[in-house]
Amino acid sequence: MTAILHIARGEWQHMLRTRLAVTIIVMLLALIAVAAASSAQQLVSESQTREAYQREAEATFRSQPARHPHRMVHYGHYVFRTPAPLAVIDPGVDPFTGRSIFLEGHRRNTAAFAEARETSVLTRLGVVSPAFALQVVAPLLLILLGFTSVVRERERGTLLQLIAQGVPARALVLGKAAAIGSVAALASLPLLIGVMWLSIRHPTEALPALLVFAGHATYLGFWVLLITVVSALASKARSALITLIIVWAATTILMPRIAADVAATAVTSQTQTEMDILVQRDMRVVGDSHNINDPGFRSFQDQVLEEYGVDRIEDLPVNYRGLVSLQGEAEGSAVMNQYAAELHATQRRQATIINLFAIASPYLAVRNLSMRSAGTDLINHQRFLDAAEAQRFELIQQINTVHANEVLFADDSARSVDHESEQRTRVSGDFWHRLQDFNFTPQPASDRLLAALPLGVVLALWLLAATVLIRRVARKAGEA
Repeated sequence: MTAILHIARGEWQHMLRTRLAVTIIVMLLALIAVAAASSAQQLVSESQTREAYQREAEATFRSQPARHPHRMVHYGHYVFRTPAPLAVIDPGVDPFTGRSIFLEGHRRNTAAFAEARETSVLTRLGVVSPAFALQVVAPLLLILLGFTSVVRERERGTLLQLIAQGVPARALVLGKAAAIGSVAALASLPLLIGVMWLSIRHPTEALPALLVFAGHATYLGFWVLLITVVSALASKARSALITLIIVWAATTILMPRIAADVAATAVTSQTQTEMDILVQRDMRVVGDSHNINDPGFRSFQDQVLEEYGVDRIEDLPVNYRGLVSLQGEAEGSAVMNQYAAELHATQRRQATIINLFAIASPYLAVRNLSMRSAGTDLINHQRFLDAAEAQRFELIQQINTVHANEVLFADDSARSVDHESEQRTRVSGDFWHRLQDFNFTPQPASDRLLAALPLGVVLALWLLAATVLIRRVARKAGEA
């Protein structure tokens, strides 16, 4: 252990004497610290903004004057997704999937106003965050810092001299790795501080936050060992640098693209236009709820007349138009939910295929582990869509219930030709205060930890493989 520490101290002294090494260390620490600070500030700002918009949308809806119920169905309402606490570390898919949904009758809208769509194309490469800095930039900077660590001794002819003087080859290699690893540990320090801060502010997020930190620490540990191994095996520093850059580019840039293409080819999904066409086709079978004489509601009319024991819809104790609205929304929502569920299942199968590529790319393993633990992955985005749809359906059906029970059928039928009838179809604005507040939270911490566990195992196997490899390389480090 003393020899390892001695070698590590010598490597640190070399780094401090080299301007390039000092510059890289400063850049690495500054990048991660700035990413953490800016991400925290942005998260707080976004949370406050979305909460303010949500309150404004709710106040606007509730302040509507007396209106016909079906006008409020089409007036609609917005709901906003507040960022998850761990989004400060890893925003995941949130910047690309949208942050708000417009709720209206007869339609299941998707999320809109994604931050990435409102910025330059360069943003699509990755949102600057602590996770992005540690997953993509940190390995590259560590490569530039450590690719000469062992091969430099070979090129100078000092490697054999050190071994001849009694320095164990194992201690030499592990000492170099320890020096590079200490830089990686410094790079992880802002993340550790952020995890501790989040754990104090959000105790329920403590375990997922620790898993995020452990995943990134394991990932950086893998790169530290790999850099040392390649440097020990290379005969020239240039060869070590080229090899490591190729590995970084293949695992961090190329492999995710290949995984996405394979997933899209293996599990094809319909475009939004194709799905809209299919939904409209099936909605025609359901019928147009704006037309009470639509053939799609003929059997429903017979059922209602039989249930109330009358022969005409005019004799019903409730407004038949409102009943048709209730029935049409229920059947239409069932159609839309069916296609949404099929799309969600397709996306999850694609995500599963991408996760399988984690065995070929540690970057994919740590990226998906981080998003799952933080609650910013595809699963939680789909939960947001489903929660918004549940809110939409409840809201619309409450309004349709008011339509059926508070508006007379005779007035409803004559409102387009008789002003007084039109006035009587307007219900009091007090009814709009029935709107329920919208609150969305990610999956429970236990579910997220369970979902991230397989990826944690994959990351651990990557680190184990690198550990086995460096032990074997250390035994051969003394060979020319």
